[in-house]
Amino acid sequence: MFVWFHCGKALFKTWYDEKYDLVQRFSGVSCDTFTYNSHIDFTEAGLILRDKPKALEDAWHTDLPFSMSTDDAAPCIINKTWLGAGHGHPCCVRCYIPSHGKTLKDVGSLWKDEKDVTFTLLRIIDEDYLLFISDNIGTLADYQFITTIEGGLSYVENGDNTAPLPPAEEQGVAYLSRAYRFTKKRLIGITNGKEKAIVKTMDCDSARMEEEYEIVNPATVAPNLRKARPEGGFTHIPDLPLFGEAMFKTKNIYHINEDGTVLCEFYREKLMDISYERCMGAMYQEKIDVYGGGMYRHLAKTLPFTENGIDFDFTVPRYIQDSPYPQCFFVTPEYWENPASPPDRIIDYFRDEDGHDRLGFVLGYLPLYDGEPEKRLQHLEHSIMLYRSRKIYPTFMSGDLTKLHGIAYKKFFKPQKDKASVYSVKADGKTFIYFDFFEKNSLEFAFEGNIRLYEKSDAVSYEIKGNTVCAQGEHGYAVFICE
Repeated sequence: MFVWFHCGKALFKTWYDEKYDLVQRFSGVSCDTFTYNSHIDFTEAGLILRDKPKALEDAWHTDLPFSMSTDDAAPCIINKTWLGAGHGHPCCVRCYIPSHGKTLKDVGSLWKDEKDVTFTLLRIIDEDYLLFISDNIGTLADYQFITTIEGGLSYVENGDNTAPLPPAEEQGVAYLSRAYRFTKKRLIGITNGKEKAIVKTMDCDSARMEEEYEIVNPATVAPNLRKARPEGGFTHIPDLPLFGEAMFKTKNIYHINEDGTVLCEFYREKLMDISYERCMGAMYQEKIDVYGGGMYRHLAKTLPFTENGIDFDFTVPRYIQDSPYPQCFFVTPEYWENPASPPDRIIDYFRDEDGHDRLGFVLGYLPLYDGEPEKRLQHLEHSIMLYRSRKIYPTFMSGDLTKLHGIAYKKFFKPQKDKASVYSVKADGKTFIYFDFFEKNSLEFAFEGNIRLYEKSDAVSYEIKGNTVCAQGEHGYAVFICE
């Protein structure tokens, strides 16, 4: 594995085949902004020719792009709002008041609109735009805000330029960004079991990115900002989450395995009596139809369903590009093949113009920690949310949540045959082997260690021949674990 860290971005290059290496790139590996969340995110994946010149700059050039993403990191639903990753609190008001005349010295000042609602000036966006937040009209746990300013604003206290502000020519709801503060960011390479921080480039066996952050309670930001305003006002842009009290803790560890598999290990914990309602460990945007035959999606362990009079069957790979697609559908237990084992993976197949499966991409949850089916079932109203954008939102747990630990994985792999696939994922000292069949077929997979069947469909059979597991089936799946 080759790793290059540059300007907050990390590149990981791993073996793919004799012709190509797989390249995956991430942003947000270091924190360098006050105005957006700057979390670790998936940005691009694809193939690069192995025989290209070895100049470092060439590693950032992709010859065959599979994926280009802008929002692939998973938030949580807290107090009925997506928070964390790329999402902030939608509790502020962004106002367009040309030549408003306010400066950094006015950040933290208090204002009142024509309905006597008080607002704190949080940020001078530029010479024409200002960001405000109202006082909290709810409780600390169930915070609520006014997101419309009525008429002009009159000065109350704690500012420098006390001139009243005219009604905004435009205004709209805006995020409190950043929504959280980082407590850790780290990039590590591992070679022969020895770890070392990566500061530029490294050849290593595997790697991992670590990030930890606290999501702040938005009701605590403005009062603390006002208290912290120095005499004469601020002389620099305040980092807003530094003034809030932590209400939620997130820890993400992205393990990059030697074959390019990305393990998304996540820890989630609420720190206040807030409502923590849904957890995802990973999600992804639609991939690129790079081979020209269309993208086909399979939802493992699900049953067909109907939405708005249209029948959908993802038990076999279904074409998802310009064909009908669910507008907003939750895969609830009535659409699970096995009520005792909730759906845990989604596979996209890249087909070529002749209809052959050329590449697979899978996102799944491993049955480890709180990902064990019996634990997920304690809090799981639905397993997947399907949305018209083709973006995939797999649910790890939902309901009344407190503290969670799980591992999701993302993996590009080569299908052995058309209409069937097998891939493996290494984690926690185990190897998980997944077979999927969509017509009569057989597949083989060589393994090391002691193997056992974890689960399978009734229509799938298998036998162990030495260190090879041979599975056959017409429709269904089989999962094995090696230790």
